[in-house]
Amino acid sequence: MIQIFNVGAERMLGYSAAEVVNTITPAELSDPQELIARAAALSLEFATPIAPGFEALAFKAARGIEDIYELTKVRKDGSRFPAVVSVTALRDAQDTIIGYLLIGTDNTGRQEVEEERKRLDQRLRDQQFYTRSLIESSIDALMTCDPRGIITDVNKQTEALTGCTRDELIGAPFKDYFTDPGRAEAGIKRVLAEGRVTNYELTARAIDGKETVVSYNATTFHDRSRRLQGVFAAARDVTELKRFEHTLQQSEMQRERDAAHAAELAVVNQELEAFSYSVSHDLRAPLRHIHGYVEMLQRVTDGQLSEKAAHYLKTITEASEEMGQLIDDLLAFSRVGRAEIRGRAVGLDELVQDVIRALEMATRGRAIVWQIAALPTVVGDASLLKQVFTNLLDNAVKYSRMCDPATIEIGCAGEEDGRVVLFVRDNGVGFEMQYANKLFGVFQRLHRAEEFEGTGIGLATVRRIVTRHGGRVWAQGAINEGATIYFTLERATSA
Repeated sequence: MIQIFNVGAERMLGYSAAEVVNTITPAELSDPQELIARAAALSLEFATPIAPGFEALAFKAARGIEDIYELTKVRKDGSRFPAVVSVTALRDAQDTIIGYLLIGTDNTGRQEVEEERKRLDQRLRDQQFYTRSLIESSIDALMTCDPRGIITDVNKQTEALTGCTRDELIGAPFKDYFTDPGRAEAGIKRVLAEGRVTNYELTARAIDGKETVVSYNATTFHDRSRRLQGVFAAARDVTELKRFEHTLQQSEMQRERDAAHAAELAVVNQELEAFSYSVSHDLRAPLRHIHGYVEMLQRVTDGQLSEKAAHYLKTITEASEEMGQLIDDLLAFSRVGRAEIRGRAVGLDELVQDVIRALEMATRGRAIVWQIAALPTVVGDASLLKQVFTNLLDNAVKYSRMCDPATIEIGCAGEEDGRVVLFVRDNGVGFEMQYANKLFGVFQRLHRAEEFEGTGIGLATVRRIVTRHGGRVWAQGAINEGATIYFTLERATSA
């Protein structure tokens, strides 16, 4: 018999405590058919007859088994609602059961969230279909490849260009569909190294032997964590343009046509840029809606969702963020040109002090001994060199946080090939020298993410910047004995 019926139970079930206490059992507030089904299932599971009443509700709890289950509850007015019920046996000092505590939670909200999740999932699928439709509408042959140059997706124009089906193309090497496989493979490697390639000429060869000169434009694309996923490429048939270029060499009229077709090619490139921008713009609107509705769901159900429902919302958010990152990569495909390095005299003493001041929040409360030697003036781009020192000092601070005190040294180590050799050294966790080259690879990490945060691109960025300045980078270290990163830069000549 019910002994305690709290205010929450009164509101949820519509009964007053006086109506149920010492009068009925909790089983009489539950769907009888579900009780019959539960009793049958428990009888089968425990190989003993169990009555479809209160015994079915408390059988597991009576045997010390944690019991949480879903059940339909019946209100005083006859209406029903889904509930999650947990049952715990109450025992006295002699471990004798003296009663049971039943806690019921209205599960209606979770089911509504589940329905909303399904609607959002469908909306994502619809958006993916919409994206596919846009890609298929392109007049160019579009394809994606993984970092090894293996085709992972194509559109109908690529099937027409090669004479092969989508199933035949996916999983095949990109280079196999061109007259010069070496040049095609070099194009993929160039994209991976530089981030993009524009107007790279290749000759495609179809399965029937037909050859088509194409203008190959490509960019890398990444997931939401900025991990490299592969190459997004577009190949435009420029066979007619090449013919005009050949004939325009014969006469002034032909030269005028050459100029006209050059202008047409510029328009084509603008159309490609506009296409990429349009795709990005059109995809962002529904993503904003998804983010908005998820945030509203989280607000209106604050503290009411089950762990599973909260996980669903988190999954939706992460999926939409991943799509957002892919959109950013597609938009990058429309951009051309790269920032030029502005080679000017840069005083490293002041630059390093600026970087250390910027790291104040990361080093607050830390015992850090800074050993900074007099640094030279070098030739380079000040903003990029500041990024080099920011990445190196951030790593030194991060990987020495177990040391008390941490020692971070910045100085010079002579010259190499007429360039000054600079270094950043710490007394942190260090690394095994056999992995020294791996340090500078994109997304390469020697420690687990739960040990040290980061994306694995900091040192890769350092190498990229130093290389563009004409220098080189290398590392030395040992386990639990710290690490030293060396790099070379051009020393500024005195006036």
